[in-house]
Amino acid sequence: MSLYTIMPEELIFPTDHTQYNNHQVIEMNGVSMMVEKSEDQYRIVRLLSTDPLDFLTEDYCPGKMIPMNQGITRV
Repeated sequence: MSLYTIMPEELIFPTDHTQYNNHQVIEMNGVSMMVEKSEDQYRIVRLLSTDPLDFLTEDYCPGKMIPMNQGITRV
């Protein structure tokens, strides 16, 4: 079986489920991303986009903080 994905093996076959309890997949401005939820904002963990230009956009850099009220859709 071949599995073609952009996700790392640890996310597809996790061994420690407690590590990802705060992570959510959201969509902002049409770009899917994995975020870590804190009190009143999200921190971008990784982009799940297939568009190379999304990775060059400063607004979607991993580590960037996003307010929860900024047009976000949970996927």
